[in-house]
Amino acid sequence: MRAPHVGICFALAAAACGTDFQAPPAPPPPPPAVTWYQDAAPIVSKHCMSCHQAGGIAPFSLTDYTDAAEHAQDVLAQITSGTMPPFDAREEPDCTPRYGWVDDPRLSPAEIATMQQWVDDGTAAGAVAEVAVPTSPALTGVTMTLTPTQAFTASGDQDEFMCTILDPQVAAGAWLTGLQVRPGTADAVHHVVVGELEAGAATDALVAAHGIGVPWDCSTTANPASFVMNIWTPGNDPFEAPTGMAVPVTAGAKIVMQIHYHPAGTTHAPDATSIDLRTSAVWPQRMYFVGAVGNAAAAPELLPDPDDRVPGVPEFRIPANKADHEESMQFVLTDFGGATDIRVYSVNPHMHLLGTHIRGTIARAAPATGEPANECLANGLWNFDWQRTYIYDAPMDALPTIAVGDTVSVQCHWNNTFENPFEQRALADQGLGEPVDVGLGEGSSTDEMCLEIFGLSIPAPVTPTAVVPHATAPSWSRSRLRS
Repeated sequence: MRAPHVGICFALAAAACGTDFQAPPAPPPPPPAVTWYQDAAPIVSKHCMSCHQAGGIAPFSLTDYTDAAEHAQDVLAQITSGTMPPFDAREEPDCTPRYGWVDDPRLSPAEIATMQQWVDDGTAAGAVAEVAVPTSPALTGVTMTLTPTQAFTASGDQDEFMCTILDPQVAAGAWLTGLQVRPGTADAVHHVVVGELEAGAATDALVAAHGIGVPWDCSTTANPASFVMNIWTPGNDPFEAPTGMAVPVTAGAKIVMQIHYHPAGTTHAPDATSIDLRTSAVWPQRMYFVGAVGNAAAAPELLPDPDDRVPGVPEFRIPANKADHEESMQFVLTDFGGATDIRVYSVNPHMHLLGTHIRGTIARAAPATGEPANECLANGLWNFDWQRTYIYDAPMDALPTIAVGDTVSVQCHWNNTFENPFEQRALADQGLGEPVDVGLGEGSSTDEMCLEIFGLSIPAPVTPTAVVPHATAPSWSRSRLRS
């Protein structure tokens, strides 16, 4: 009868049988399939770290594992919702641009899936490896930096427009191939319009009245520039002209920098915003200019909408407590200074605090071979704090064309309710506690705008001896730009 006892003893727990038997240890869990150093860090470096680093504009750093793991859930939520990285261009069924965009920072579906798996796997570190931390985009090959001789201090409740003449000292003329605006007081500078003042009596009079490098109040006058060279808004990278394209800086020209300050009831540190320029003597094949379409205040450009107080009589009015108000505008293009083969190189949408969505389309009077009669040029969400210029990712000869007789339409949406997180900022700027009707204006960011700013590529004169007059730019490129 001993054999059954032995069998039972092995079948029972060691403690019950009085033996030292122990069950074999469980196998170790498999290593995480996705880790920080091997998988997540390269994605975060590519798409997030330019802002999320020490001294960056983002509220926390993501350059090391500890910080990234701490914020992993929030980062995942932001990228899966499309909120981050900040890039508001959108592809929608009824309006998808023909081309993608240069330097599109959005994560691919595969990259989002990797980040999701990293979080699901427990945000493991993996084998320590070097993480490349990107630097902020900077213009290379700078040939000159222009800075005001006097700073300006933004203060008070009203937005301020200050102009400053700067001298690039190009007696023989030059071609601008790169430009970077460097805001001195970033929390007060709303945007900067950089324009050219061609040599002549009008420019001489401005210099005599205001001097070089000295800001003056230009809030009640139109932008004095002969034409606009570039527009900087928060979120924009430096302007880098592609090979063969440049902005003409005519002989003896001056540059005027118009800055829109948004003090919002605060006295800010003195601002001396500067601009870096890269110039070349090489004659380009094409020239770059800026044009703007939008901000229509009345018919026929402004179209009726259901919220107009008089049916059939359009007015630019965003009603208080309206969650989705739309204004639509149409513009027939009539003037390009005789230029042909005009290409749309870039698009820079512009609204103010209450904006939520903006779209620009074109209806061509005589489409070129292979070009659609109707085309979506730009489409997307709107965030006042993350404005940028979108550059088409396409060869120059494939870019969308624009011509006399074409109709450009601009459609904007606003949310004038407390559901809009920017509503509180808008009301605080005005000292108000409840939403109010909002109209078209440029005296304050609490007014609104509906504007598509286009970067245009136009053939340059064929010989280096030719004069490059500002008339080569469309006349409408010098209007609607004090935004």
